[in-house]
Amino acid sequence: MKVNVSCSSIQTTVDILEETEGEESIMNLGQLRERIAADNDVDVETMKLLHRGKFLQGAADVSLSSLNFKENDKIIVMGGKNAMTDDPGFKMLMQYEKHNLSNLQKTYDVNLKDVADLERGFLEKPKQIEMGKKLEKKVKYFNEEAERHLETLDGMNIITDSTPEGQAKRNREKRKTLINGIQTLLNQNDALLRRLEQYQGILNGDILE
Repeated sequence: MKVNVSCSSIQTTVDILEETEGEESIMNLGQLRERIAADNDVDVETMKLLHRGKFLQGAADVSLSSLNFKENDKIIVMGGKNAMTDDPGFKMLMQYEKHNLSNLQKTYDVNLKDVADLERGFLEKPKQIEMGKKLEKKVKYFNEEAERHLETLDGMNIITDSTPEGQAKRNREKRKTLINGIQTLLNQNDALLRRLEQYQGILNGDILE
């Protein structure tokens, strides 16, 4: 059964009271609250759910079948602080992304451009060799810097004993997204290093064009 959820300007749909492929079935009030909180980035502890003019109240294990839901019913989300601005762990991750990881992407982009410029061969051969050595150091240093960011993210205390489970899940997912982004850059940088080493081999005469 599908129900429509309205949270500010966000409209989502949730399947309840049936098995949903790839997800746990939503059978009780607690599961419904957690799902809506996750979909809309709101605090499960402070939001209120309005259904047919009444607030959905009760313990987490209250069965949704007892709440008289019908196909395409509407739930309005009221209250609920935004997770991104109110949770210390999530805020920590957002600030780290803003102040560190955006610069990591910029550094990779600069290295990529410099390698492409080197490959164009506009400089004299001795200057190309010299530039290639400098670029090799920069590209290898990028890997070291990225690894340090991975270690920092892994060591961040983004979940405490007072963090609600729904928020803890969002924090873990955000950290995983950041880590995956860094690992993608690492893979791209490894390919860039191989590309640079191949061009250096051509310059040194070790590889025939």
